[in-house]
Amino acid sequence: MMLVAMSSDGKKMPPYFFKPGEKVDTAAYYKVLRWTVLPWLRTTYPDKNYTWTQDGAPSHTSKKVQDFCRAHMSDF
Repeated sequence: MMLVAMSSDGKKMPPYFFKPGEKVDTAAYYKVLRWTVLPWLRTTYPDKNYTWTQDGAPSHTSKKVQDFCRAHMSDF
C-alpha cells in the first residue's frame, strides 16, 4: 500500500510505500503524517495555503490522528 498527496496546482508528494504486509493502523498512519506528509506540506506550502482532507478509514478517524491534524494541518 502507498500514500500519495497531490494538489490542484499539480504538486505531488513523492509516494510513501508502507512495508509489504504492514497494517495501516493509527500508529502507522500517524507516523507517516508526522514524519513524511507534514514536512512535505511545510516545505511545499510555507504560507499554509492548503486544505488537508482524508477519507473515513479507521486510521484517519482515530482521535490521535484527528487531534494531530487539527493541531498541525492547515484548514483541516
